Amino acid sequence: MKKALIVMLSSFLLIGLSACNKDNSENKAIGNATKSKETASQQTIDDQLPNGPANIEADAAPAGLEPLDDKPKTIVVSILGVNSFYKLAKEKYEALHPNTTIQFKEFTNKSMMSAADVEKYIKTTTTEVLSGKGADLFAFTTVDLPIDKYVNKGAFENVNDWIDRDAGFDPRQYHTNIMSGSKMNGGLYLMPIEFYLEALYGDAAGLKKAGIAIDDQKWTWSQFAEVSKRLADKNGQPSSIGFLPPEAMINNLVSDNYSRLIDGTTGKASFDTPYFKELLSEVKAMYDEKSLSGDAVTNSNFYYSLITSPSDYLLRLGMFFKDGKVYQKPHAADQQSGISFLVTNQIAMNANSEVKRDAWEFMKFLLSEEMQSYPKQPGSSGFSMNKAVNERAIEEVEANGMDQNVAAKGGGVTVEATEENLKAIRDMLSIASLRNIGYETTVQKIIAEEVKAFFTGQKSADAVAKLIQNRVSTYLNE
Repeated sequence: MKKALIVMLSSFLLIGLSACNKDNSENKAIGNATKSKETASQQTIDDQLPNGPANIEADAAPAGLEPLDDKPKTIVVSILGVNSFYKLAKEKYEALHPNTTIQFKEFTNKSMMSAADVEKYIKTTTTEVLSGKGADLFAFTTVDLPIDKYVNKGAFENVNDWIDRDAGFDPRQYHTNIMSGSKMNGGLYLMPIEFYLEALYGDAAGLKKAGIAIDDQKWTWSQFAEVSKRLADKNGQPSSIGFLPPEAMINNLVSDNYSRLIDGTTGKASFDTPYFKELLSEVKAMYDEKSLSGDAVTNSNFYYSLITSPSDYLLRLGMFFKDGKVYQKPHAADQQSGISFLVTNQIAMNANSEVKRDAWEFMKFLLSEEMQSYPKQPGSSGFSMNKAVNERAIEEVEANGMDQNVAAKGGGVTVEATEENLKAIRDMLSIASLRNIGYETTVQKIIAEEVKAFFTGQKSADAVAKLIQNRVSTYLNE
């Protein structure tokens, strides 16, 4: 069982560290249509978000949207490969809007892509996006693209402007915390459609036995290292987390602090600063002291993990520890704490589209309870942006227990779906605010390549920071 657990864990963490292994070709069956809203909400997303205005004055009310017309039109959607979700969206939307055609501009219909295919896709899409003459909408799923460059070049529409103008869009139906956490350069340029949560599963019984209490809403990686040392003294296990290479760990911190290290508005990088050099030194210290390990670790105190559904949360809760608990991931000093999330499906609007009004209507339709209520088939996963859909999924698990397809992955592990157990997942969904930008972006690839020389002792933190600064600056300004 331990061997099977290690194999499973390795697979899970490879998903978390690559951020591009998600299979977005899931089959989704048609669900019930959502009821149309009888009343419109004038409240904008920013009213509900921490950085939004406290009040909206009457004379600053949204201008509203012009009604849709009956003129024939085509909305072109650029996408890596058309999956079942988008096929069904086209079918349902065209039935509701007979004058509108959804046309997919698909890069490939292959189920697997070579490295050369991926590179070609990135170059082709980047050329299309930055030309301003491409598709009306860009759907991004499994392959990481230079999104920061697209946004910095003004290629995408700020979706917040459409939300503010649309009285029929009620932010209370959606996870606005995820929208807020997805902002770049002060605007929402990519609308999340589906996401995962990030967390640490910990040995609650072992911590209690060792007399260690954790305030995971405040703890830093330095405090995590201290906890690891205390646990090592108690149980002889020096590494609290395994399967986590140092280059992945530093990129995890870069992701959490991306806006601090890269100013998207000016395209200025800040990797040659004391802050980043200190991050490098802190991470190296944790590996030197064996608090973290890139190798397999038996009897680990914590497991870093993605959470893909309510059933998946329960599976890991029972699989990792006999008496486990989910904790917030530690954060760097002076960094905002919180729950991290990883967007797995998102869509952007071309700033130069000639059918923006209709493109926004289709974007909004993708978020509707109708579209996001399709039962997920075996192998598919992800939390919805629609609160009602997630709540129903939690209630189903509460009433019927873990989904059997998910439970089968655990080799017979069972966890009771109690109200107490499920409170944690409800809380995480409501407060998740730190976006994991992924681990395969150009910036993160540069970092992963260069930091290895520091962690192996071949180069100093200062030398590596300067190399990263030069390479990232060149990339951002090319």
